[in-house]
Amino acid sequence: MMDKPYVTNCENGKVGNLRTTWGQWAGKGILAMLALFMFLGTQVAFAQGRTVTGKIVASEDGSALPGVSVQVKGTQRGTNTDADGNYKITNVPDGATLVFSFIGTKLQEIAVGNRTAVDVKMINDQQNLEEVVVVGYGTQKRKEISGTVSSVSSKEFNAGIFSNPLQAIQGKVAGLVISQGNSDPTSAPSVRLRGNGTLYGGDPLYVVDGVPGVPIQNIPPNDIESIDVLRDASSAAIYGSRAANGVIIVTTKRGKAGRTQVDYSISGGVDVISKKPDFMSADEYRAATKKLGLTLDDKGANTDWIDVLTRNAYTQQHTLGVSGGTDKFSFRGSLNYLNQEGIAKGSDLSRLGLRINIDQKAINDRLTVAYSLYTGQTDRSYAQYQAFTYAITNLPTDPVYNADGTYFERPGSFSIRNPLSIIENTSDKSKITEYIASVNARFKITDDLSFGVNLAKKGYNDDRAFFQNNVPLDARATNGLGVRALNYFTTGDALTNTNQSTTPAPTDDKLMELTLNYNKAFKDSNLGLLGGYSYQDVDFSGFIARNSNYVSQDLSSNNLGGGAGVALGQRAGDAVGSYRNNYKLISFFGRAQYSFANKYFVTATLRRDGSTKFGQNNKWGLFPSASIGWSISEESFLKGLTWLDNAKVRVNYGQTGNSENIRPYQTLSLLRPGAKYYEGGNWLPTYVPAQNANPNLKWEVNESYGAGLDFSIAKTRLTGSFDYYVRNTKDLIYEVTAPLSLNPTVPTILANVGSMQNKGFEFVLNGLVMNKGDFQWNAIVTAGFNQNKLTSLASGDLIASKNIPYYSNLGSATRGTSAVPFSVLQVGYPVGEFYGAVVTGIDENGKYKIQDVDGNGKIEPESGDRSYLGSPQPTFTPTLTNTFTYKNFNLTFV
Repeated sequence: MMDKPYVTNCENGKVGNLRTTWGQWAGKGILAMLALFMFLGTQVAFAQGRTVTGKIVASEDGSALPGVSVQVKGTQRGTNTDADGNYKITNVPDGATLVFSFIGTKLQEIAVGNRTAVDVKMINDQQNLEEVVVVGYGTQKRKEISGTVSSVSSKEFNAGIFSNPLQAIQGKVAGLVISQGNSDPTSAPSVRLRGNGTLYGGDPLYVVDGVPGVPIQNIPPNDIESIDVLRDASSAAIYGSRAANGVIIVTTKRGKAGRTQVDYSISGGVDVISKKPDFMSADEYRAATKKLGLTLDDKGANTDWIDVLTRNAYTQQHTLGVSGGTDKFSFRGSLNYLNQEGIAKGSDLSRLGLRINIDQKAINDRLTVAYSLYTGQTDRSYAQYQAFTYAITNLPTDPVYNADGTYFERPGSFSIRNPLSIIENTSDKSKITEYIASVNARFKITDDLSFGVNLAKKGYNDDRAFFQNNVPLDARATNGLGVRALNYFTTGDALTNTNQSTTPAPTDDKLMELTLNYNKAFKDSNLGLLGGYSYQDVDFSGFIARNSNYVSQDLSSNNLGGGAGVALGQRAGDAVGSYRNNYKLISFFGRAQYSFANKYFVTATLRRDGSTKFGQNNKWGLFPSASIGWSISEESFLKGLTWLDNAKVRVNYGQTGNSENIRPYQTLSLLRPGAKYYEGGNWLPTYVPAQNANPNLKWEVNESYGAGLDFSIAKTRLTGSFDYYVRNTKDLIYEVTAPLSLNPTVPTILANVGSMQNKGFEFVLNGLVMNKGDFQWNAIVTAGFNQNKLTSLASGDLIASKNIPYYSNLGSATRGTSAVPFSVLQVGYPVGEFYGAVVTGIDENGKYKIQDVDGNGKIEPESGDRSYLGSPQPTFTPTLTNTFTYKNFNLTFV
């Protein structure tokens, strides 16, 4: 039996990712389907009928409509109108119904009867403008939106298998850059909306079914009804202090009145390396050493170390959904299973999730209650990426194994270990369990006034276990070097922990929101008012325990007491630890929306947030916004343009804040355990300062303004938008050197230092390129231009150095550069600007030629001879999505 899934690149349950244990079932199913089709084929015959002709025009102006689809209902027989709007269809049976469809118009079904000529006026369909878009704490008709909001329905999602549902809208939203830095299924993609607006994190705020802060990666795409992206500050400001990087609102599928429906989808795929690092082969390495006159200890092998550590990675996903109900009670439940291998050996993800959504009406439909529950378990296996560091430094002429089957090693060699031995002797796994439960109740006090309550509770638990098997000791280990936590050269090392990470997920998160909505329609205008209060209480807690020096490896991390590391003093400082912290967020918010004459639209919001994360003097922040929309296509001077369906101009201004990536208590003066001292026959702990207090720490403030145009032409055959924006972030939060005037107890302090700017231009074009008979071709083009730069790195007494090292571990995989920073923060340059030596070529000895940047006649690549080399942030991000549809088949590529 094969242990790998057989994969076909399909979706939606037609064919998919099936293990061979299903083979007999699949074979019987295929035979049964063939028999059924043969049976049906003997029952279906089309009667010879009449020929029907006609002309199709637009109802508004009587102009001919080419490309209208005309089809005999219940059959595959059909045609399209020609350039003059005429059509001809033969063999139409008696009593048949013709179906007329055209983009931007309402579908019409007309019974033929005994006629031979059927003319039709197609009615313009304003559904696209009338459809409801989800915005913060409510919905709004698309035509009335004055901010910058992009909405993608589930029908428009990219095809494929995604561990993160945002990949389903990649390329659909201008300015939204989703970057998967590696193929590891346990890692989340980096998501940036209109550039990088902060030095800490940068992902948008995710709101799922009205609950903010939900982990987006654990929502199966098949559970999602729509994703709405609030791209500008005027739209996102209703979420105040958490919306500096934009807001992405996810609405999951819910039940509808009618018969109970069961849907099942199965999909499968395979990931392969698209581009490998270009290293020398063994023969090339032998030739190079010979050419340079070097001595090579050739072991006779021909090893591609990247191939040794990687694989083709298979993925399968299954989703089962059941929905139904009545006008008073509806439900939808879904069960999702995802199993995804990573290309790096040792990386895997398996997730099983259950979602239940229930909607209920009562008190003469004045009370509506929506219940939502998600619970899931995710098992992760983490790759040991240090192995790839050794894959770079190992020789291609070295074998993977010795003749006796043991791992080949070069004892005493610097930075050379057998990479495969690291992966195969290390177990690093976690089991994550989580739940999200919410109740959203809304009571209509009057027809225009309603009161809402939103209650939510989230729980998260991550149990992680690490174990390093005994590894043959080389010269370093026998000399006593390398006996430390998580070292690969010890005689066994293990740890177990819960929620131990740099930014741990909350173990207990409680939310209460109260809202009051007033919506009133007048003769020529509509007014909407929203007022609300929000209270969120979040707890983090966890513990860690570890030991080493195990005689037996059989129980791994399940028996921490079996190691001798603690007794020998190797684990004395880090054998056990725990933490617990908490923060609270209190908010008051309001919004006013007004539309007049169906062509002028105004929205204004105001939110005041208070957070315990920030300093005593700056716990509260105020975030206003406003936007104006003008449907110029409704004005008399454009009414005569028959090709223009809709055009709306927008301008916006807003302020948002950032508090999402700041840990609690960072504004307080704290102590931490220090060195131990010996007294009275015992080792006793000491405590030393851990951080400096900063009572003035406050939110980063993102202030942005912009303008845009939405349009639709040729009966919505081509739609699109253009946007320009300027996004200024001030009071950037970063850790800098503490000035002596503050009497610091440690060298650094977390403070508001500096500012940055993002400005750019975005456009989206969505068009039906071809519509011929059973074939349609739809294309979407999106593009974003963004320029990012730091504008200052000083604030009062806090003055940063000329440039600050930023993400300095880039060279950790290259010998000799592990402690050299390659990215910096420098005023006038983009965040993370690459900074290093300028290589002009390679000399005859195979060494780099370094430019003498400072012109002092000396080559100093770690000091004076360093320069700014370029930005890691994209300036231009274009995407082209094509979808080809033929009858019931479609092909999509991005």
